Formats: sequence, structure tokens, C-alpha cells
Amino acid sequence: MSNQRDRIHSLLALAQHPNTPQHEAETALAMASKLMQKHGFSGDEFAEARIVDDAEIVVERVNVGGRYRVRRTSVLYAIAKLHSCSCYREADDNDECVLVMYGREVDIFAARTLFAAADAMGARLLPRGDRSYRVAWWQGFQSGITEALTTSRKEFIAETPGAGLVLADRMQRADHEKRVKGPPLRTTYSYVGGSADAYGSGKQAGQGFSTGGRSFTSGTRGELH
Repeated sequence: MSNQRDRIHSLLALAQHPNTPQHEAETALAMASKLMQKHGFSGDEFAEARIVDDAEIVVERVNVGGRYRVRRTSVLYAIAKLHSCSCYREADDNDECVLVMYGREVDIFAARTLFAAADAMGARLLPRGDRSYRVAWWQGFQSGITEALTTSRKEFIAETPGAGLVLADRMQRADHEKRVKGPPLRTTYSYVGGSADAYGSGKQAGQGFSTGGRSFTSGTRGELH
């Protein structure tokens, strides 16, 4: 297990190095995410190379600060949902958006790791323009990432017997925990205006986050083979 941990550390170091080309950085991050999902590491256990209880649903609050935090929180929400986490946005805390996430610890950790990669990628690729243009770009970026990870998820289900039922069960358990322990929620809708060119540019960038099923593949040990 320590060999896998060392490999993940190496992949993350490669992805974060400023001289690593974008495509290589994306591939390294996707492979690191794949290995974390396959072997079931959580944040603390990643450092100690231990394994979590796959069945338990936990809750975590994630604060997203800085510019374009509302759109960036939406990116986190989209990634979390595709990793079998159920979420809602809490009241802002000191100019930070707060996303409450329910799910297995390993799923939340994978979602947060992918979001960190996507957030850094978005900051690097964000084009020049006024606020309206950039907000539209982030909205397109979210759409592109959602499409890319949805494709990877579908490929994973098609290639892995029983994966669809397992992922559906994870999501149902996370949703149930949110309904039981979370506050009453209501659906809200928002519209973000802006340039169609900005949205399209962001979407194209997001679609490049993961291609060929690289970021959503093997399931957690003991459930999917």
C-alpha cells in the first residue's frame, strides 16, 4: 500500500509543478484521483496508508473563498454529485461560500481533490475580461467539467459489472443522511448573463479536464472489481 501512496504523492507533485505542461498535469491529477478512489484513501489515512470504512456516511463543510467563489462552489457541487456525494449550500461565512457535503469519506476526499485540481486549472486558464465575461466563463467551465466527468462515469459503469447499482446505493445513502440530519431545503434557480463566447471558451476548457475516462474509473476496494 505504501507503494501506491508514494505513487500518488509523485503524481500530485508532478501536477503541481509550475513547469509541467497542462495536459501532463491534468493526466497526473486524474491518475492520482483514480488511485485514491481505487484504494479508498481519506485525507488523514492517505498520510498513514490505512483504509476507511466504506459504508459510513460522514458530513463535511467546505469553505470556498476568493473571487468568483459562487461559480467555483458550483464547480465543487457538480464534481461532488458525480462522486456520489449529496450537498447543499449553507449561509455564507465571512465572505466565503459554504458547501455541506454528505458521503463516504473516500468519496468526499476524491471530490475535494478533483475540485482542487479543477480550481487551480480554472485560475490558470481564466481569460482576461470584465467580471461578467469571467463569470460566464466559469459557468461554461463547470458545464465542461460536468460533461467530461459524466462521460467517464458512464464508461466506468459500462466497463464494470455491478458498478451502476453500487454508485446508486452510495448516492441514495448520502441523500438519506442529508434529509435526516440536514435542514429543510428548497430549490432555487439563478441565471448568469454574459458572453456566449466566454461560456463556450470555459466549457471547452472544462471538457479538457478529463478525457478518455481517466478520472472516474476503478471503484473502492471490496465493492467493485
